[in-house]
Amino acid sequence: MKLHIVGGFLGSGKTTAINNAAKRLYSKSIKTGVITNDRYEFPEETDIVRSDYNPAEQVISGCFSSNLDTLSDKIVRLYQDTQPDYLFAESVGSCTDLVANVMKPLMIFNNHIFESLTLSIIVDARMLLAYLKGDKLLFGDDVIYIFEKQIEEADLLVINKIDLLSEAVFPELKRLVNNYLPGKNIITQNSFNSQNIDNWLDTLDGLPQRKRESLEIDYQSYSKGEADLTWLEEEINFNATKRDAGEYAIRFIEKVVSEIRQNQIQVGHIKFMLMDGERTQKISFTVYGDDDWKMMLLPVSSGLVKLIMNARLETSLDNVNTIIQNCITSLSNNEVKITKSNHVTSGIPKTAPLSPIGFRCCEECICLKKLIARNDIRRIDGSAVALAELENEQIECLGVCSESESCCC
Repeated sequence: MKLHIVGGFLGSGKTTAINNAAKRLYSKSIKTGVITNDRYEFPEETDIVRSDYNPAEQVISGCFSSNLDTLSDKIVRLYQDTQPDYLFAESVGSCTDLVANVMKPLMIFNNHIFESLTLSIIVDARMLLAYLKGDKLLFGDDVIYIFEKQIEEADLLVINKIDLLSEAVFPELKRLVNNYLPGKNIITQNSFNSQNIDNWLDTLDGLPQRKRESLEIDYQSYSKGEADLTWLEEEINFNATKRDAGEYAIRFIEKVVSEIRQNQIQVGHIKFMLMDGERTQKISFTVYGDDDWKMMLLPVSSGLVKLIMNARLETSLDNVNTIIQNCITSLSNNEVKITKSNHVTSGIPKTAPLSPIGFRCCEECICLKKLIARNDIRRIDGSAVALAELENEQIECLGVCSESESCCC
């Protein structure tokens, strides 16, 4: 199968791009699997992927970098159970350093089940334009650091949502991209355009396999950027005496988003899953807003509605709790009962260093043989310097093998 890792900043449109790519492939009788990624189990979004006839799995408890074993297991399971021709794995939007912690290990341990491995980074055209122009961006420096590193390590940079740019500014974006990102594989797309999706798939198929360089990462800035983005998942239930629970849920969405904007809280993403027992509808908001969301909703007529809210916000835990509770209080009356069970969290996530574990590897890899021999010498030496070198060893390609020797890195 062809394995495509898809990363990119929060709200850039990764899920939409993957879903529409999977639909295009399905229309051509090409089986496609999808792996989603989140801090919490978010089965509602995975179920939407499955409803489009795609086998799907989910990796939770942080990004792929800190869940390599789980990701590897999900890849193998989908490969063995459904044998997809394509497999997309969508990394959480605040994750980077995927080459060192995901791509290289997968190439060592799992390369027997995929014929190609790529890393697409999807960016919102509006955010990229503002960044390249040097405008003051809406997020803090440590959050923007993650955005920068994602772009740096892309095999393919997908400038998404170009339909939301005016024709007048598109030439400026093209000029800035040429000036600041020379030599980078880049395409532009509207992920709702089938021709653009076909172009993305064709471009992925044509990318040459190459040795990738790991990023130089300041993990203090990376972890600070992650910690600045509060993770939030709420389940809110609306039980109305009349069949208007959906109306209250919609008013709740309006009030929450309005309060977040009024408090100038920066939005990585806000996703709502509106469930009325018959269907699930997804409503999404990003840092740039989505004012026409109500026009896309199908009618909801039910006395009982569940609303799942999943968000990344650059604010404190207390601010989030206050906004949610205030909105519930202001909407509550004798005609509707609103209850919630929350899983709000904040703090530094589990991120993996460059050498998370001593990798097992094929027995014939000359780099690993020489590394093991070198570490044996350090253990025998026993000095403080040797033991410190042993502790800080990075399991990377050592670059010590000749072309005639076997190197699986």
